[in-house]
Amino acid sequence: MNLLDKIKSGLSSIPYMNLSLVFLFLLFHSMGIVGAQNSQMIEKINQELEEATQKAYASNPEKVIPQLERLQSDSEKIGYSQGVLKVGYSLAIIYFNSSDYEKVINLDTKYEEIGKSIKDYDNLSHIYRLKACAYSELGLLSQSQEEFKDALLYAHKIKPGDSRQYALSLIYSNLANFHLKSESPSDSIMNNIQKCIKEAEKIQDGASNTSSRKYSLISYSYIILGNEYAKKGNIELTKNYYLKALNIHHSKEVPLVERVVLLNQLAYFYYDKGDFNKSIQFAEEGLKFEKKSSVPQLRKDLFQVLSKAYLEVNKTEESKEFFQLFTSLNDSIASINKKAVDAALNQTISKQKELKNNNQSKQYIIYSLLGLVALVFGISFYFYRKKQKQVKRIKNALEQFQEKLRKEEEKQKNNSPKMAITDEKEDRQSIMPAEAEEKLLEKLQEFENRQLYLERKVSLSFVAAEIETNTKYLSYIIKKHKEKDFSEYINDLRIQYIVDKITHDPVYRQYKINALAEETGFSSHSKFTTVFKATIGVSPSEFIKYSHKNT
Repeated sequence: MNLLDKIKSGLSSIPYMNLSLVFLFLLFHSMGIVGAQNSQMIEKINQELEEATQKAYASNPEKVIPQLERLQSDSEKIGYSQGVLKVGYSLAIIYFNSSDYEKVINLDTKYEEIGKSIKDYDNLSHIYRLKACAYSELGLLSQSQEEFKDALLYAHKIKPGDSRQYALSLIYSNLANFHLKSESPSDSIMNNIQKCIKEAEKIQDGASNTSSRKYSLISYSYIILGNEYAKKGNIELTKNYYLKALNIHHSKEVPLVERVVLLNQLAYFYYDKGDFNKSIQFAEEGLKFEKKSSVPQLRKDLFQVLSKAYLEVNKTEESKEFFQLFTSLNDSIASINKKAVDAALNQTISKQKELKNNNQSKQYIIYSLLGLVALVFGISFYFYRKKQKQVKRIKNALEQFQEKLRKEEEKQKNNSPKMAITDEKEDRQSIMPAEAEEKLLEKLQEFENRQLYLERKVSLSFVAAEIETNTKYLSYIIKKHKEKDFSEYINDLRIQYIVDKITHDPVYRQYKINALAEETGFSSHSKFTTVFKATIGVSPSEFIKYSHKNT
């Protein structure tokens, strides 16, 4: 007789009340077995999730996605909500590090709903934070700000301890980046960095992952501080903070992505200082680590600085190779980001429509839509008129600038030293012979042809040395034949160069303003923008938009 037959046989002889007790016993016994099995399953899921999260920060994180999907399915089967939420957070990390910001923004809302229902404020705060960062990367700053508010709200609800300090510190660090992108005053950036360091220092040294989190935040804060002091021209403090961050990377365990960020910053720092070999050294090292962490945005920046640094040390083949890699990856990222922005805006519109459908009557909706149509028409007409005026203003500014250059060239031809000087007064006031002027003008033209005016180190003495004269004669030549002082002369050449590049080379329209400033030799983003607007009449951003539509 098998076990089932024995149970059936035994049950048939038990009185009714005893039979009920047996059923209850079997029921609770089976529940105990299931509960034990679920506990073991949860323990196994947590262990695998911990491993998967570590891989999300390491090489080829996309390979972890099938494992995370399986863990989510396992968690859903046994009703382990926290496991599902942890999967959502890990996916957000992977998508963000892969620059796939659309997937971060469109992460399934069930993760947020689960987080709120089980009050897992830790993972919930991180998901909102990553969404905020994704919006920020796409330039959708108002949406980013809203997500940051939610991230901070839930971070403050986390139980006091390391997890809370880590969440807050990370949010303040990301907020510093947000203020960087929105070009906020330096005080806003520095204030958030100080908050980040303050919260990070409260994290206890203990488990390796806790320690790693603490020191990665502090080292990253040093990088931001270094960047801010670089803007202020304080090279010593910039170098000091970069090296403090590097020291942490050498003595503590920090994520690979942050090592790449630091090496990227050091490469640009030494490039700006003119130490091109050191710049190449840090950038090449950064690429090695980037291969293990796979962050396209950082890879693009490293390609760019390597292209520029190799050009400076006369390794043109290497420079050309990295420039091609840079432009290809830059175009790819720009295309992905455009799709993500469009998707994000469409999602916002869909949510607004859904909200109206749920909360308003049909009549109200009709009136609202009519009002909206009128408003959209009015706004569209306003922006159309504004755009037309802006296009006309840019065209006029360009025509004036080109006319100015044409007149300069024509006057220079008419006033060539080769022609006989008939004005006796002018002849008497000349400080050098016509033949000498002619020779210097030829050398000045050669200086322009070699585009040496793009060098950041350009000065009156630098140019004088290049054309083999003294600063007095150089100033005289520029004043007489260009009718400008030295600064205006150099700035006009630089702006003429970059206007031509933006107009005829689509790659330059993808560059950030910082990159355009560096390309043309200006000392800062703000200096470039000021000179460009004073020369052309519009900002670089407006001119780039105009070029996108009109070339």
